[in-house]
Amino acid sequence: MKTGLILEGGAVRGIFTAGVLDRLMENGLYYPYVVGVSAGGGNAMSYVSRQIGRTARQINAPKSESYFGFKQFMEVHRFINLDKMAFEYPYKQFPFDFDTYFGSGIDVEYACTCCETGKAEFFSEKSDQQKLLTIVKATCSVPMLCDPVEIGGKHYLDGSIADSIPIEHALEMGCDKVVIVLTKPDSSVAPTDYAKFRKVIDHMYKDYPAFVEACMSRVERYEQTVKLMDKLQAEGKAFIIRPQIPAISKFEQDSSKRMELYRHGYTLMDRRLMELVEFSSDKSAQTASEQAAPSVMLA
Repeated sequence: MKTGLILEGGAVRGIFTAGVLDRLMENGLYYPYVVGVSAGGGNAMSYVSRQIGRTARQINAPKSESYFGFKQFMEVHRFINLDKMAFEYPYKQFPFDFDTYFGSGIDVEYACTCCETGKAEFFSEKSDQQKLLTIVKATCSVPMLCDPVEIGGKHYLDGSIADSIPIEHALEMGCDKVVIVLTKPDSSVAPTDYAKFRKVIDHMYKDYPAFVEACMSRVERYEQTVKLMDKLQAEGKAFIIRPQIPAISKFEQDSSKRMELYRHGYTLMDRRLMELVEFSSDKSAQTASEQAAPSVMLA
């Protein structure tokens, strides 16, 4: 049996996921397969590199260091400065442990939406630092706010456009069960409906008609994914953890609200920890505190 970990996006709402994963890391619980989408990609990085607290510090950076907001708009004329997040943070403000990441033995992928095809593509990188960071930048590149990112001659934007919660892909990768970390309290609430911005999308991405259509059909695809998720949960094949408190804005400026969501994720995971272990390992795994080994890879 192989259990996979799926990490949804949601911009700064990803700080909930950071709290969940920090509690898992404290107990040495790691999955053999991880897939991150958008902000879930940033969380996947710190989880695989075993850096407790790193993602929370990054998302909750002080305004002087934040990669989004008014300061970035004044400096680089963009509300979101992904170059700062992807290529500066890992080497300066929030050092990333590339050695642990590349040596983890975990199969980790990042979902990106191909502009040329409108389809989801999944990337992994096991040795090249700059390629890894470019992939993470691509999965986080929000339409209308960020430029497409070139990888291998094609162009990519936020993975959540084509596949917000890549359950089918995880099953195709050999997962029998999935642990899904969501960032909204109610999955019946649809994600951003880009059909409302049809004229803008048509103009900005006139060279990528397949991507435009992917944006227009995003909500329908999301609803289909939710149905599959609910089905797997009913069958005992999906463990879902999501916030139980009201959602914050995707680009919430209030640091106290961001940290409240982080603490909520941490304490919620703490309460459900043994339930998760039983789900993931069919009662065969133990937490790090119950055994001599520093960690356990959940099958």
